[in-house]
Amino acid sequence: MKSIIVIGTLFLICNFSFSQMPFGGIEGLKDTSNFRELRSELKIQSLAIEFDSTYVPAYFKHAALEYQLGNYETCIKEQNDIIKRFPDYIKDAYTNRGMCYCFLKKYNQALADLNKARQLSPEDAMSYLNLAFVKSHMQEYQLAIFDLDTAIALRPDYAKAFANRAFAKEQLKKYKEAIEDYNKALEIQPNYPEVYFNRGYVKFIMNKPDEAIADYNKALAIFPNFSLSYDFYLYRSRAYEKKGDLVNSKLDQDIANELKKE
Repeated sequence: MKSIIVIGTLFLICNFSFSQMPFGGIEGLKDTSNFRELRSELKIQSLAIEFDSTYVPAYFKHAALEYQLGNYETCIKEQNDIIKRFPDYIKDAYTNRGMCYCFLKKYNQALADLNKARQLSPEDAMSYLNLAFVKSHMQEYQLAIFDLDTAIALRPDYAKAFANRAFAKEQLKKYKEAIEDYNKALEIQPNYPEVYFNRGYVKFIMNKPDEAIADYNKALAIFPNFSLSYDFYLYRSRAYEKKGDLVNSKLDQDIANELKKE
């Protein structure tokens, strides 16, 4: 079974909230090549806060950089400070703190914060997406689906919600329904690499190796960093093996083995 992985993070300056990627994905894609750049930007935001201690975007940007660096405890402390000092922005701070708690596996605290954020903005589809994200990490997939149903009802063009609901259905072995949701996500957002990869995995499970390989290749074409992933080559190797293409299966397995050593 694929792991629940977040591929990257996004800081939304418009509302100061962190956004998460779909549940499914590839392990080993954390790009350390830009850590120096992130730390440099962290210093810049620290200077901005020193220059103007009331400039809210700098606080959120600084916290987002800590989040991207995996410094979740530090990010939580910074969100606590925002909650105390800037009451107009507590919804975004609760959202961000909840996501940090999730990655620390403090799920009850994560849900408490995300529910506070949802109560402050009950018509925000992303609030339900975030709740579903935590519940999927808890392997409460049916509960995640309920939240994603709400997110989609609020925002029918929400590709990320369809992708996450597909992944939750995949975990419940509702493969046909998962494919339908992955297809809908791609209809809304055609260049969605995680969805191609996840759909490829489901097609592999459904004994459609040719279609699985096509989806894996499409994912790689859109997001070349998949070439750095042990899991990518492992899964594609298995699809080639199921197809009977032992040569390409071995080639991919050899690459996966080399990546695992790194």
